[in-house]
Amino acid sequence: MSPSTDRPGRFDGASPVDRFRRYEDAVIDLFRARLRAVNSPLAAHPDVWAQCELQARRIFRDCADSLAAGRSTVSDTHVAEVVDLGGERVRQGVHLTHSVRGAVILFDTVLDRLAECAEDTGVSRHAYTAAVRSLQQGVGRRLEAGSIGYDSYLLARVREVHEQGHRKLAREMHDQIGNSLSLAMRQLEMYQADLSCRQEAVPQHVRAAQAAIVETLAGIRELVTELRRPAVAGCLETALNAFVDSMGDLSVSVKLWVRGLDEWIPDPVSDELFLMVREALRNAFSHAEAGNIVVNIDIAPHEIQTEVIDDGLGFAVAEVRAGGRSNGLTGLHERAELLGGTLHIDSTPGRGTHVTIWIPIKEDQAAPAPQAAQAPPGAPPSRALPVRSVPPVQPVQPVRPVPRETPAGPGAGSADDKAAP
Repeated sequence: MSPSTDRPGRFDGASPVDRFRRYEDAVIDLFRARLRAVNSPLAAHPDVWAQCELQARRIFRDCADSLAAGRSTVSDTHVAEVVDLGGERVRQGVHLTHSVRGAVILFDTVLDRLAECAEDTGVSRHAYTAAVRSLQQGVGRRLEAGSIGYDSYLLARVREVHEQGHRKLAREMHDQIGNSLSLAMRQLEMYQADLSCRQEAVPQHVRAAQAAIVETLAGIRELVTELRRPAVAGCLETALNAFVDSMGDLSVSVKLWVRGLDEWIPDPVSDELFLMVREALRNAFSHAEAGNIVVNIDIAPHEIQTEVIDDGLGFAVAEVRAGGRSNGLTGLHERAELLGGTLHIDSTPGRGTHVTIWIPIKEDQAAPAPQAAQAPPGAPPSRALPVRSVPPVQPVQPVRPVPRETPAGPGAGSADDKAAP
């Protein structure tokens, strides 16, 4: 393109920020052209491109706002929405590497225009640095959030396949093994009836075989029940939603996502995580005057990543700590450290607050699950059911002689007791 069509005029009297904003449509068009040049699926499908264009325009506008304010400005609530976009990319058949490559192309495209604007208009170094930092953060945070959504979707698919395998195994155990054992029990009962007609005593080894079959049927019934039991999930999410409802502030929009299985979190860790997220939410409701709050909790078998983001008043973290008004923040940090994790609070007056919590999941953190109890809103989540696991098959006890005068034992139970599971 020629300078006359590629750039707005240098001496049209517009401010540097206004001139940079005029580049938006040209930057988006060039971004899509560069994606097409590398055969990226981000530009090939209309639905995928519409989502990609929306994020690109938001990144560009944050960059322009940072150029005007002289400090980095990134819309964290918009970034949090990209978590769902990561899973959508999987469903659309777009691999994560295409998103990374597209992010690099967008960064280069916007940076080129930003450098041209700075050169033409004499933008201060401070404002230019703020715009570049906003560009880098906008792209980087979206990649991070998208990767979380991508991984969460794949974990959900693994969980679904795992549960399908459990259900199939339960069917086979019920229909094949259970049926065969029931048939064997029926044959022994017929043999026992035949001996009774002839007034002959039932041999001890036959009674022992009946008892072993009944015990095995009971074990299979328990296994089938466990395999068909739905996964324990939603305890943490339910407790947090109950707390949000108990605040009764309908003027605040709260988006809460919990991905992964609650059963992956040991009970002590789950309780502490709930208390930390609740405290962050309480601060957002009570002090931030936020209009939007986003909570994202990503649970994996080895770690928990949590973000609590609001678009409220924000605060100077260092000043609050220095003024001795940081009891709540200190408590959050102490809880995270006791769990071997980390907590980071990013906030600036007028820019909202972004709380990030990372907690590792270790085997030695596990503890027996407490009995289920009805908890009021705002109480730590309790496990309504034990952790889902398949109990080991107990070995059949060796045959022991049964005195003739003893009752028939388990084998003499009702027909329902002997039925297949």
